[in-house]
Amino acid sequence: MYLQSLVLLLCGLYGSVFIFGKLTLESAPPFFITALRMILAGILLLSYQFCFQRQKFILRKEHLGPILLIGLTGVYLTNVLEFWGLQFMEAGRACFLYSFSPIATALMSYAWFSEKLTLQKWLGILIGVLGFLPLLIGPNSVEDTTDQLFILSYAELAILGAAIATSIGWLAMRDTVKNRGYSPVMANATSMLVGGILALIHSLIVEPWDPIPVNDLKAFLPWFLCLMLVSNLISYNLHSVLLRSFSATYLSFAGLSQPFFAALFGWLFLDEILTPPFWISALAVTLGLYIYYQEELKIKEVSKTSS
Repeated sequence: MYLQSLVLLLCGLYGSVFIFGKLTLESAPPFFITALRMILAGILLLSYQFCFQRQKFILRKEHLGPILLIGLTGVYLTNVLEFWGLQFMEAGRACFLYSFSPIATALMSYAWFSEKLTLQKWLGILIGVLGFLPLLIGPNSVEDTTDQLFILSYAELAILGAAIATSIGWLAMRDTVKNRGYSPVMANATSMLVGGILALIHSLIVEPWDPIPVNDLKAFLPWFLCLMLVSNLISYNLHSVLLRSFSATYLSFAGLSQPFFAALFGWLFLDEILTPPFWISALAVTLGLYIYYQEELKIKEVSKTSS
């Protein structure tokens, strides 16, 4: 029950990240925000590891490949795509599109870890994918000024890309923490530095630095600090720790509650109103992933009984 409560807490924290992100984006551009918070959080986590768990302050040759992969996908691509797309839609809508990650995680677990997908699991995935259509076709109450590719705007494609990138990152994190015995804090700190440096290079190339790309420092700092504290210092590390007790697929499934937290916080703090297609899609995707996960529980129960 204690661990399940931590999973729910994690989902609430992740939902709030989209609100803090929207508020921070009012004062600074997305790539700079990603670079600054990842580099600062990485340095803070490395300092903590060095001061309080020095025996785990290590980086072996076999860890370099996974850390670079996590930094590229789970940190850099996830955050620059998410925050760029977040500028053009409601926080709840963006968070819901980001919830494509359980489906992406299930498909990549099938390819990466050779996890079997039964007919019921494929049915759940199909219902989940189709469940996104009402939201994608429906109106966006925040004006999306990006171009479109078929029915998807570039902003929506960016959020979906972030969902796929984060799935790759967390699968790599699971392998690094659970199978290679690497410290969750050390894995997060080093991958954040990698992703943060990539985002900083990106920001220097495409965003206006004069001297820094922040238009209102007083408004920027409190929301930025909340974003870094909740996302980088609490959520990332809590997620890594929970991967020792739960599968990446289960945590992604639990993440379906994140859009509801984001929608609630968006209504409370940003006066956002979500349209009916959001709730239709939310119910459809929840149903699809419920069907998927019920089959996973059944398979685990059979496996326990046979052993």
